[in-house]
Amino acid sequence: MNSNAEQRRNLRESIRADVLKKALAKRAAGVPTYSIPEAAALLSISQEYLYRVVNGGDFPAAHISTGASKGRFVIAARAVEKYLAEAAEGTGCVESADFAARWRAENGGLAS
Repeated sequence: MNSNAEQRRNLRESIRADVLKKALAKRAAGVPTYSIPEAAALLSISQEYLYRVVNGGDFPAAHISTGASKGRFVIAARAVEKYLAEAAEGTGCVESADFAARWRAENGGLAS
């Protein structure tokens, strides 16, 4: 019999796999944005961590809300792809804060 911790871990892994599958399907279809969970899955980090990085202004995102609602963030697919490409092509570590600053400068301050 699985312990509660094992069951929770298995559920998290199943959800993460489903989100990654959805993100890869969006990538293949050319959808221009990812949700935070999808972008996090593609970046191999937790969605909680990506929320903290985005809220800190250290990764480009668009915040969509109406009035007093909390709204949601979307991440431009171009930003994720460019970030991963820079990491793959570079000789050092790509810092998200530096990447976000360059992204804003290159895109006229826009998140996407």
